[in-house]
Amino acid sequence: MAKKKRVDRDAEKRRRAYLEGRKRLGQRRTVVGFLGFIPLLASLGCGTGRPLDVFCVLPRDVWLLIWAALFGSFLGLTIRLILDRRRFNKTEQRAA
Repeated sequence: MAKKKRVDRDAEKRRRAYLEGRKRLGQRRTVVGFLGFIPLLASLGCGTGRPLDVFCVLPRDVWLLIWAALFGSFLGLTIRLILDRRRFNKTEQRAA
């Protein structure tokens, strides 16, 4: 009986750690996603004569490079969330 309780406690601890890690990654992904719009809008807004011309100090290519780096990070975090979920579900199925 004690062994079963220990197994249940360990499973619950793993599940809690997984959910906390998933929450942190999700928040990080959201922040990176929002930050990705800044260089994209700056590169598209240059030359319009609006207050965004302050961003035109850097060439459009630099803004697009920054956007590409942030978008790549966003995709990487998304892929990591998917793979972590699959890995967790496989381990849960084996334990059951």
